[in-house]
Amino acid sequence: MPRVVELPSEGRLIVATDLQGNLRDFLAVEEIFEDAVREPAGAVLVVTGDLVHGPEIPRELWPSHLGTYYHGDSPGVLERARSLANRYPDNVHFLLGNHEHAHVGGPVVSKFFPNEAERLEQLLGKEGADDFRTWVGTWPFVAIAPSAGLCMMHAAPHVSIECRQDLEQLSLLVADDDEIDFDARATIVALLWARSTSSERAHAFLRAVDPRLRVAVYGHDVAHSGFAIDREPLLCISSSFGCFDGDKLYLDWDLSRPASSAIELATSGLMPLYPRAAPVHRQ
Repeated sequence: MPRVVELPSEGRLIVATDLQGNLRDFLAVEEIFEDAVREPAGAVLVVTGDLVHGPEIPRELWPSHLGTYYHGDSPGVLERARSLANRYPDNVHFLLGNHEHAHVGGPVVSKFFPNEAERLEQLLGKEGADDFRTWVGTWPFVAIAPSAGLCMMHAAPHVSIECRQDLEQLSLLVADDDEIDFDARATIVALLWARSTSSERAHAFLRAVDPRLRVAVYGHDVAHSGFAIDREPLLCISSSFGCFDGDKLYLDWDLSRPASSAIELATSGLMPLYPRAAPVHRQ
């Protein structure tokens, strides 16, 4: 159960973020990956957390800031995700996000429901919820592609660590204040909740995980145009939640190609999830 997954040095890397129960978008990502994995060099898929917890809002009440309308179907997404991971156990990696963490010891997440984890577990039923918690408790925090210089994670790399082993030893249990390690609690909250950070802290995190890493790729925040670069080495991607179809982006990168910067990665690697849809915010 590694918390840091090291990806191969060749093949295509597909990265998607923050699907939040959007089954249609998940199926689009799945199709892109399955086309890529059939190529001679193969492919890997990394989904950087927040696979679950979507809205259940009537269409007539849908706010425009949430992008294209959808009705959240987290159970359906989980069924497809589990099937995909079972078919490609060495090629598909789901990273832990703060929404998944709420099911396995993390803070309560309130968004569309007062307790998102409670709502999803009601939908899954006891057996399904138990199975989901067991599975999600094994998800990594970080996926790295040293040959490409890339580090994928859920949130911005604001957390301070000394080495990769700090992540491997990090406990998921932060919701109970009894006998809690407050340093560990601060670490995992920073790891899964930070929306941005300084260049200095980001570079320090990348060096601590692996000195070959040059760019951090993450989601968590909503970039309505599909991506944002606050500063180097930070590339925030929005593949689904909060975006209109024409603005949803994913990363498609050659694992053997070193990326020198977030700008290079965005310019050469970001692709529209729905190429035929007209952008709303993206230039």
